[in-house]
Formats: sequence, structure tokens, C-alpha cells
Amino acid sequence: MTFRYDINALRALAVTAVVLFHYKVSFVPGGFVGVDVFFVISGYLMTIIITKRLEAGKFNIVDFYYDRAKRIVPGLLGMCLVLLIAGYFILEPATYQYLGSTAISALLFFSNLRFWEATGYFDTQSDTKWLLHTWSLSVEWQFYLIYPVLLSGLSVFERTRRLITPILAVIAAVSLVACIWHSSKSAMTVLGHHPYQPSAFYLLPQRAWELLAGGIVALRFSRQRWKHSLALVLCGLALIAVSILSYGKGLPWPSYWALLPVLGTCLIIAGNRPNTWPFQNAIVQTIGKWSYSIYLWHWPIAVGALYLDFVTTTPLKIAGEIAVLAGILAVGGSIISVAKKILEERVLAIRHRALFAGAGAVSLAVMFAVIIASNSGLTGRWPEGTTKFEDYDLAVKDWNYPDECNGFDSSSNLRPCHLGDAAEDGVLILGDSFAEQFFGRFADKAGKSPSSSFTFLTSAGCPPLTGLRMLEDKLRCNGFFDKAFDFAEAKHFKRVVLISDWYDYFNPADGNFCFVRESSCIETRDPAEFFNFLDRVFDALRGRLLRLREKGAQIAIIGATPRGEWNVPAELAKRKFLQISTAEVEIIDRDVIESYAKPMKTRLVSLAASIGADFVDPLDYLCENRICPTVDRAGIPYYRDKGHFRSSAVTTARFEFLDKAAGLESRVSATPATQAARF
Repeated sequence: MTFRYDINALRALAVTAVVLFHYKVSFVPGGFVGVDVFFVISGYLMTIIITKRLEAGKFNIVDFYYDRAKRIVPGLLGMCLVLLIAGYFILEPATYQYLGSTAISALLFFSNLRFWEATGYFDTQSDTKWLLHTWSLSVEWQFYLIYPVLLSGLSVFERTRRLITPILAVIAAVSLVACIWHSSKSAMTVLGHHPYQPSAFYLLPQRAWELLAGGIVALRFSRQRWKHSLALVLCGLALIAVSILSYGKGLPWPSYWALLPVLGTCLIIAGNRPNTWPFQNAIVQTIGKWSYSIYLWHWPIAVGALYLDFVTTTPLKIAGEIAVLAGILAVGGSIISVAKKILEERVLAIRHRALFAGAGAVSLAVMFAVIIASNSGLTGRWPEGTTKFEDYDLAVKDWNYPDECNGFDSSSNLRPCHLGDAAEDGVLILGDSFAEQFFGRFADKAGKSPSSSFTFLTSAGCPPLTGLRMLEDKLRCNGFFDKAFDFAEAKHFKRVVLISDWYDYFNPADGNFCFVRESSCIETRDPAEFFNFLDRVFDALRGRLLRLREKGAQIAIIGATPRGEWNVPAELAKRKFLQISTAEVEIIDRDVIESYAKPMKTRLVSLAASIGADFVDPLDYLCENRICPTVDRAGIPYYRDKGHFRSSAVTTARFEFLDKAAGLESRVSATPATQAARF
């Protein structure tokens, strides 16, 4: 195949966009489209390779798989081995176990399925998954397994051979429709995805159209010269540039939005202008040739920076990440060049030796990863023994709110969770996951007093307000609390308790919400305008709560519980393993909470006073001397993550303030550690 400088330049553009996006460079908010560009290029090249060999009568599917493995496996294997070896010394057991389990899926090319399944509200954050980026390699490999079989099968007969392009176009169209639908709220409603995009993002059937688009270009547009080819190339570059510079948060991806970068890539390839000067630039060509290695290593560097607590994105941090990436590539390139000279003479020159060596290396790496994953991350490495680590591990798993009670069901019906006597309209608890964290306490109360009745109506990640809508409604928040308040008004609850992580939702700069006004929804990031609209939302909430008061219900509003910047058990485990100080993780400064909580807390206090409701501030009971502890006297975390208390922790005496808020008869023995701040 003739080397195409333009395609190599596209690789350079794609990988640069992806790297800058993952390193959080602000002017490339849509850098993630680089993966879509890679998919089109891959589909084009595979089609050229397969069809040329078929036409020459030299196609052998084993040869094809061997060539693909030579291209993909060594780099992937090397990265996984380096991470597994380095992780032995720097990763605490839980993280190391997760790395081991995901290394298995990456090396066996099903990591896209693994990450697709693990998409929930409490799942590990994306930026802590060391091998998350390997999902795209799995998609490509799965495509490679099917595509040559399809093309060779269609090439057997003259009639089907003439129809290859139309057949691929039909398959691509079906895949695109599936991609758009699975990226939509309709799929979310019918299938109950939570969030609703992951299948469209991670799975081959919904991504195949991008690879097939490249294949169609190879079949129909690669063997002719276009009169206005430069115009095609410029138009293609413009479409990709618009995607990179204007796409960003809030888009259901891929959906039809991916058509722009895919079409742009197709136009550049079809334009076939490889000798255009920018494409032949030495720096561009070098980045293109190293694009696979750059892609493999850039993401572990980004995750490693966060793991080592470089959490704030600054120009210096970005430059440091790029410098580390360049250093790894330089050292790795030198090692590879030496290894190639040795291996090409003794191993790679004979294919069966190369296959044996490659299969053996992958098998050993997978076995190493299996040992790590099946032995809890090799807890014997823990400097203080396994007991303390087990405490941290149990803290993460200490959660008992039933999944089937959270949010909507697949038909957008509410799913209330009853404790105690379901026939009695007792206490209704409305809120988000921070209401769910108290389930264990009320389950305990219901067990001791079966005549009591508690009903939880919650949706994780959703503030208990009406009149606003999430712009990116991954968690199916929109409309939930409209129905929840309708449910409350249709019953005769004696008490309604609102619980939420109130203070963390309403930052105008985040751009998470729009405010419903008649037939429109207004989005604003201007603080004054934002809080003006938010006040109207609180007026609507006041009206809802007053209607409940008129039906005889007492109202209690509980402020947010203490929340810091660390995932407490994970950060404690990491620091204990690395034998560094945990002091700053073991406390949360109440003054810091109060400073960012003030705008919302003022509104909550005012709302409660205006309707005769109780306002309870958990900080008064969970903090002392302006400090909120995150661990008990034995060093065991109160928290299971960054902000949610463990289910067993909320059953202790520290949380007796909840009993009073719920109107229970037992007197509250705990008293506020400090007086509530007045705003």
C-alpha cells in the first residue's frame, strides 16, 4: 500500500486532540472526537488491505489476524506489563486489584464490555480507571474479527461482490440508527439505561458505522482523482476542527453529533491530497507515526497524576504530563529499536516462533493479572498487615439502599421503598443519594417498631426541586420530583422530610441546569441571573410544600452532610500504603463548607421559616470545634466515598438528630456541638 501522508497527519490530529482533551486543555472541549477519526481511518485501511488481497487471490484470514496482532498486541502488552509491575510498588490493594481485573479484559479485547457494564452512579470515577482508554482497541479488534469474514464471504459470488458497497452502506445505516437511538432519552426510558449513553459509546454495533464509513470510502472513493480535491480536504478539516473546538459537555455522544468528524475524515481521505505541505510536516508525521504509542501511554499518565494528588489542572501540570509522555516514548522507542533487532533475527523472522512467543507473553501477562485480581490486589504487600486494608474495603461496600428503589423504572414509574407498615402513611423521605445514605437508620427503627412507617422516594444525583431541568440528564432526573410531589400530595403522610446534597449542585459555572419557563428552558451562567431563577424554583418548592402542610403534613428540611475533597477510604488506603500522612484526609474544615454552602443554606433556612418547617443542619451534630471528622477514634472511615456516610455509621448515636427530624417519639440525646451559623 502506498504510504498516505494525509492519513498519517489525520492520526496526528486525532491523537493530539485526544491527549489535550484528557489533559483538560480548555480550548479543545471536543477533543474526544479524535477516537471517531481513528475509527474511520481504521475502517478505511482494513478495507484496502482485505480487498487488495482478495483481488490478488492472496487473502488469508490467518495472515490478516497475524498482521493485526503484530500491530496492536506488543504495545498494549508492554503498557499493561509496565503498569502491573509498577503498580505492585505504588498501588494499594483495591486499586491494584481493579487494575489487574481490567488488564485481563484489555489484553483479551473485551474491555469495552467491561466498562459498559460498570456505568452507575456509584461506579469508580472514569479518571481513576487506568485502562479505560483500551475500550476503543477492543472495539477495533472485535471489528477485525468480523469484518474480513464478511468481506471474503461477499466476494465469493459475482452478484454479492457487486453489492458489497450497498450492503456495507445498509449495515452502516442500521448501526447509525442504533447509535442515535441508544444515545437518546427514548432508549433510556425503554431500556432503563442508567446513564443512558454507555451502550452507544462502548459497543461495536453502535460504533460500527464509523468504521464502515471508512470502508465505503475505500471501496468507492479511493481510486479516483477529484477535480476539487483540495476543497474536499479543506472542508473535511473544517468539520473536524468545528467538532474539536465546539463540542463538549452536554452532548449525548456519539449520536448524530459524531457525523461531523466522521464525514470530515471521509472527505480528507477521499480528497487524496497526501502531498499537501502541512501533511508532510516532519513534526506532524512523527506524531502520526507514534500515534498508537502516544494513545496507549497518555491516559495512564493522566490517571497517575491524579493518583499522586496532582488534582488541579494548571499549565505546569499539563506541560509536566506532556514531558513525561515524551520521556516514556523516547525511552520506550530506544528499547523497542534494540529489541526489534534482536527479535527479528531470532524470533520474528519465523512466523510460528513469533506466534508462540507472542501468545506466551500474553498468557503470562494475563496469568499475572488473574493472580492480582483473584488475590484482592496482593494484600500481603500492605505494610501494616491486611486488617486495616479490610476496614477500608468494607467501608466502600457498606451501603444497603436497594437499587430497585432508586429513581424511575424502565417505564418512568416511581419506585418508592417502604419500611415498616406500608399501609400506614407515616414518614415520607424525599431526596437524592444523600437521603438514601440514611436508609439503614430507618430500617433499624422500623425493625424495632413494626408499626412505624417510612417511605423513601429518591433519585441519586437529582436535587429535590421542580422547575429546572438537567442539560445532560444521564441519571434521569428530569420529571422525577414533579411525580414525587404528586405522589406525596395524593397520600396522607404525617411528615415529609427533604434531604439532599443541596450545596454541591448549584454552581452557575457548572452549567448543569436550565430553568423551565413556559415552553422554553433558560440556561445561564451569570451568577446574578442564575440565583434569580433559582429563587423562583424555591418559590415553586414553597408552593408544593404548603400544599402538603394544608393536608396536615409536617415538613422537615435537612441540610447537606459534611463533604470534603477526598474519597475517604480510597485516599486513606493509598496514603497508608505509601506511608505518608493521612491527617488532612481525616478531617473536613467546617468553615470551608460554610463558605460555599452560604447561598443555598440561606435559601433553605428562609424556606423552612416561611412555611413553619423544621430546618436541621447536620453540621451542628457531625462537627465539633469547626472540624468534621471523617474517621472514628480507631481510624475507621465514617464515609464510603467522598461524601456518603457508610450505612452502618448512620445507625450510631451521632445521627440521632435524624430521629427528631422524622418526628419519632424518642428524645434526641445528642446536642449540637456548635450553634448554627446565622445568615
